[in-house]
Amino acid sequence: MTAAIHFETEAYQVTHGKPMGRHFAGYGFLSAFARHASGSALTGYVKNAKIGEEFRRFVKDLQQDRPLDYIVAAKAGGLKRIGCLFTPSPINAVQAWQRELHGSRAWSLCGVNHTLSSARAMDGLSDLLTAPVQPWDAIICTSRASREVIETLFSRQEEYLTRRLGASRFVRPQLPVIPLGVDCESQAQKPGYRDTARGALGISQGDFAVLFLGRLSFHAKANPAPMYLALERLAARHRVVLIECGWAANDQIVQAFADARAKLCPSVRSIVLDGREPEVRTKAWAAADVFCSLSDNIQETFGLTPIEAMAAGLPVVVTHWDGYKDTVRDGIDGFAVPTMIPPSGVGQRMAIRHSLEVDSYDSYIGQASTAVVVDVDATAVAFERLAGDPELRRRMGASGAARARELFDWKVIVKAYEELWAELALMRTKGETTTLSSPEKAAFWPARPDPFELFAGFPTASFSAHHRIEPAAGLGETEVLERLALKIALVSATPDLSVELLLNLWKGVGAKGASARDILTVNQVLPPAALIHGLMLLAKLGLVKILRPA
Repeated sequence: MTAAIHFETEAYQVTHGKPMGRHFAGYGFLSAFARHASGSALTGYVKNAKIGEEFRRFVKDLQQDRPLDYIVAAKAGGLKRIGCLFTPSPINAVQAWQRELHGSRAWSLCGVNHTLSSARAMDGLSDLLTAPVQPWDAIICTSRASREVIETLFSRQEEYLTRRLGASRFVRPQLPVIPLGVDCESQAQKPGYRDTARGALGISQGDFAVLFLGRLSFHAKANPAPMYLALERLAARHRVVLIECGWAANDQIVQAFADARAKLCPSVRSIVLDGREPEVRTKAWAAADVFCSLSDNIQETFGLTPIEAMAAGLPVVVTHWDGYKDTVRDGIDGFAVPTMIPPSGVGQRMAIRHSLEVDSYDSYIGQASTAVVVDVDATAVAFERLAGDPELRRRMGASGAARARELFDWKVIVKAYEELWAELALMRTKGETTTLSSPEKAAFWPARPDPFELFAGFPTASFSAHHRIEPAAGLGETEVLERLALKIALVSATPDLSVELLLNLWKGVGAKGASARDILTVNQVLPPAALIHGLMLLAKLGLVKILRPA
């Protein structure tokens, strides 16, 4: 079974100045589908003939041998002969209504999730429940965590429609979990350039090279503070080289990263490369001993670079977060570092401010990220184990490469897509329906929930009043103020926090520490949500430690 591919040039383009993860995922899928699809012909679905010819040229560059065709939107009825329309984003209400012009059984709709934290994404998913979506439609979820987010949004909207309209029957699309893919054959060739790459970068035989590859964004991708702090500890015993191969939105972000490196890991040699260039990315993959990505952001749903690293035979150090929880096996392919977020309720004001457009989307996800704690101690331990044990690196790298070939190679993913499309076709022709799950409670606006409720499945654990807070050893007030002054700390972007509040909160922890409950009780003048957020940010910056309750 095949599908027509909804083609818009921007969705598959990775050569422009600011490529995002969805662009690389889209390009990877289309190039893989052109090579590995079981059908002989490839059909695009396009807005007009001009874009149709762009589709022909684009795919011909990827695969010369396949017959190519396209269907323009004005003649969408042509999708009946294909049976399914695949779009590189979630299906939407407009697509469902457009299909109604030809009958609800005319074809299936299939999409794939990417970022789920934006207003547009949450609105689009919530709107599906009042659109003519059918059980033979599907949104491919790239991870179990992303499926949980979509199910939560659906449940909240169903609860609202029940209270508002007395609705009792809802139709959801299928939500299968199929990961993104990687070209394992291409990635497996990268280690062959190791000596050349390390020589070009001036990396010596005994250097331990750690690679981060991806967009450089401390508010929307991964705050580098935990990685920098852990590598600085490692540099006391090893010659450490950090390769950051990526791209930033502007010069201010570039400078913020430079300032943070100078402050938090001055003993680590830093190499910054432009990751938009394919040959530069190849050099980075080849030169590294270990890959690291400590994602801490709710806008992330899968994470492509860890499986690319695994396919390249690199052991990985990642956060136990979102899609990383599905891809990396802790202690086998690398190490998964624990994460923690506040309990539900702490982020409701963030959601409200964003819903009222007081805060931009970038500000919203940046604020949320400041309360996501990455375990710095566990990160340092992971680096230490890998730095001191070449055999462990080899073994974990081999395990990751085997796992990538088995589960994440594009040949495997394309087959899974085609099997799904065949199942949808069977449901469409037989008219099967789905059983609906019980709705969960809804807040004042189902599509604008507290991010720490909606993304509760992302972290390892949730903060509670039973946790114990202890000061980090050897830090004085000057160091605390200097870390809080770093741009990557995002204090100025968070309305409920200030340097003064955070400093006083740090002082209030005391030399011996205290339980979270005691700290909240003493500071009754301030809202508990702000205090919890403040404690999480202090922990994120390595100024305090959050310990499990006894």
